[in-house]
Amino acid sequence: MAISSAPPRRSSVGSQAPKTTYVPNLQPKSIAAVSKRAVVILLQRLQIDVPQYTRDSELERDAVNVIREWGPDVSARLRKYLPPAIILTTTCYRHIADHDTKLLIVLFSALVISLDDPEIFDASGCRDLHKRLCNGEFHRVRRGGGGVLGMLMDVLSGMDHAYPAFPSSAIISAVLGFVNGCVLEQMELDSTGTAVAHCLDALPFLAYRRSMSGLADAFSYFIWTKMDYPDVARYLQAIPDISCFQNHANDVLSFYKEELAGETGNYVSDRARACGKSREATLLEIVDETVMLVTRIRRILGDGPVRDAWESFAEGWLAFHVCSPRYKLRELINCEYVVVGDLGI
Repeated sequence: MAISSAPPRRSSVGSQAPKTTYVPNLQPKSIAAVSKRAVVILLQRLQIDVPQYTRDSELERDAVNVIREWGPDVSARLRKYLPPAIILTTTCYRHIADHDTKLLIVLFSALVISLDDPEIFDASGCRDLHKRLCNGEFHRVRRGGGGVLGMLMDVLSGMDHAYPAFPSSAIISAVLGFVNGCVLEQMELDSTGTAVAHCLDALPFLAYRRSMSGLADAFSYFIWTKMDYPDVARYLQAIPDISCFQNHANDVLSFYKEELAGETGNYVSDRARACGKSREATLLEIVDETVMLVTRIRRILGDGPVRDAWESFAEGWLAFHVCSPRYKLRELINCEYVVVGDLGI
């Protein structure tokens, strides 16, 4: 894999009057054209050549067995979220040799992806997570008895087996931020019912909300295990940019799926509205920023095994979106899905 370090043309959100106009609704043909252009430009400028991935039957089997142990209620809620969790782990963390660590990432991913479903989020009592943590509720429930959120707390309690102390703590903090971000996305921020103040002054808030809801810090720290990369200082300074890279790449690669579903409260749409720009122009700005982030990450990490692990993750992060049926990108570009069907849970 080669990721281009050529500096992108500079295009940023500024305070000058916008030259393009926000378009509230795109027609289906326009959605496909706008999305395809952004996706193709992103992949071309990063020079990503998505490799072929093979399924890990042992990892799939062990994940199913653990989730079955959590009981029928949790298993039923995780049934459709385990396949994308397996695809994510297979693509993004294939450089990790330790099986137990990859199993930990699969379980974590299945749980947090499920909580992105508003129905599961509310049914799991996430809005009271702070209270439940502080009063020790999760320490009093038997294994499997705490529902999806209880099992997530159980998985988090084992993070220090695979990761150093600071990354383990940061992963837990990222989960708390993720829950707050999900709550924030559902809040009305003014009396008119408008979710976001759509003006340039809202841009810092949009970035703040996006950073919380993406859970990117956790997936960034997963790159470097305690066994293989014990020196946290070698990669710590790159974490903010790696997390932003994840969010930006996801914003571009998930735009098509979200537009087809009629989701208008995403980062791209809100940023476009705040700047008075078209969503296409906003997507291309995000592509520019993504390339700049990758260039800076590579400078910070230098050469060697730490950098190699990042390169593998970066390739895998884009491959996860391209290979997952969830994002529908085969309707736009020539790609092959990694299909993980019914796993029997």
